[in-house]
Amino acid sequence: MASFTATSPILTCVPSALRTFLGRPANLPQISNPDLELEIVKAPLEVVAGERIEFRITAYGFKQRATHEYLTTSEILILESQIDGPLRAWQHAQKIEIVTPDSCRLIDEIEFECPGGMLGYLLTEARIKDSLEEGMEFRYSTLQELIESGAIA
Repeated sequence: MASFTATSPILTCVPSALRTFLGRPANLPQISNPDLELEIVKAPLEVVAGERIEFRITAYGFKQRATHEYLTTSEILILESQIDGPLRAWQHAQKIEIVTPDSCRLIDEIEFECPGGMLGYLLTEARIKDSLEEGMEFRYSTLQELIESGAIA
């Protein structure tokens, strides 16, 4: 399994506000790279262990559908795993590191296994990591903009 980790700069918001925002699947499209064209097909209002989220993304010109299950949720962690999708495996942990009572960092840890077959020639480990790097830069800058605008307080 390949792994990828990214850490946001310090986010100037109450950690619980960040967790509340991340815990609403409807918010995911606004902090996802627009190139992915993330579309939520079905999701709970709030992330809860055992619930599933179904979504579609566009990657390298192909529309892909996936289903993830939330395995663990707490005040500082959301852990999800792919149940169905283009990769052989995908697990994403979103960890909130409390810096002060009014600031935190978001740490995204992802483990994945590339797809097989023809798709595996397009979705190589290097390409997936490049896409993740780009996506996390967008995610963290958008989160900071939302905090500065008061959308996350």
